[in-house]
Amino acid sequence: MQATISADIISSTSISKEGTIELKRKIDELFQLLETKYPGFWGRQIKGDYIECTIPNAVDSFRIALIIKAFIKSTQLNRSLENKKFQTYGIRIAIGIGEMRIIDKVANIMDGEAIYLSGRSVEKMRTPKKGTLKININNTFYRSSLHTIAILTDAIMNNATKRQSEVIFYKLLSKKECEIAKEMKISQAGVNKHTTSAQWYCIEEALNYFERIKF
Repeated sequence: MQATISADIISSTSISKEGTIELKRKIDELFQLLETKYPGFWGRQIKGDYIECTIPNAVDSFRIALIIKAFIKSTQLNRSLENKKFQTYGIRIAIGIGEMRIIDKVANIMDGEAIYLSGRSVEKMRTPKKGTLKININNTFYRSSLHTIAILTDAIMNNATKRQSEVIFYKLLSKKECEIAKEMKISQAGVNKHTTSAQWYCIEEALNYFERIKF
């Protein structure tokens, strides 16, 4: 089983031209990091505000989706040019788990069941009230439980502040608190406070559940 991620930036038209260019550059840098950490990962940006990714090992897909969501939410753009919905939700993101018929980076082609599943899920999330994180799989045994952990994790992530989202981002990358403190230029006690306030233990429990599944 492979996995894909489809996503779009919420209220992207509220971001200035300069902010859009800056955000695209930062997402490109994030994709380079993910390509190094997860061999076979491929992420691309389409029309400026839409993202598609392929992940060869489905078990990594939930963590990668949360990394992308936390990264977008923690991105520092000009606040005066940001829409409140962008500040709160950042991105709509859906995971599709299934087979892929074609993954050709050179020809820029992604085609298969997984990308259709994630793409359809993003299309159905027309407003943040319907959720901004979905997991779609053609397996009735797992579908309900994965839907539940996605909804609960989404609610936690959407309540996180930018600083809390930044801590979540680094924790998803398995960095230690002392390393996070150095990256963020704050005390380790400050990192611990953000970790607790962001309810990281709930996110970690959801990850543990997902990553134990034998896809």
